[in-house]
Amino acid sequence: MFDFSRRLVYYLSMKNTTKEKLIKAGAKAMVAKSYHAVGIQEILTTVDVPKGSFYHYFESKEAFGIAIIEYYGEQLAKSIAEKLANEKGSPREKIQKYFLGIRDYYAIHGCGRGCLVAKLAIEVENPSAAMGDALKREFDKWTALFASCIREGQKMGEISLEYDAESMAEFLYTSWEGALIRMQVNRDLAPIDKFIEHSFDRIIPRQKHVVN
Repeated sequence: MFDFSRRLVYYLSMKNTTKEKLIKAGAKAMVAKSYHAVGIQEILTTVDVPKGSFYHYFESKEAFGIAIIEYYGEQLAKSIAEKLANEKGSPREKIQKYFLGIRDYYAIHGCGRGCLVAKLAIEVENPSAAMGDALKREFDKWTALFASCIREGQKMGEISLEYDAESMAEFLYTSWEGALIRMQVNRDLAPIDKFIEHSFDRIIPRQKHVVN
């Protein structure tokens, strides 16, 4: 089974510097609660460092949020890249197995948590240019990984050439994030199941071969 636990327990992989401990604790708390519900003092208490240490590394809560976005985004990008590179099967099958693996994770651990970056994008009303740019960079990074895999499938003749790889990847990943949000609202897997069903029939369909 796909080990999706790294996405929610990713904080175990960093070195234990004070800055890294703060980022890990903040990411864990914001996944469990929300950006606005997590206070700086809560993080300081968890990590057991003085307030001065926090402001030595981060000039504001917003700067702290950006650091968390970048760290979480990098960990997820590594997970996507490794899965698409190492999974057995064709490019289209690898993408499908990636999403099925995440579905398996939620089936076991519950539907209460989704993507931290998407969560922050929704929660932070009118984000600054810096935070908005950070959110966009991570979404673009993940989408590019799927676009590369789709492009490979198109070259092999497996995936339809009707649309370019970037457009398909953008629509695919945007739909996925929407399915995660709806999953959290519904508290069931139906939105993910519908996403998987329709995505591989319509968004990245198999190439139709003409028989003479």
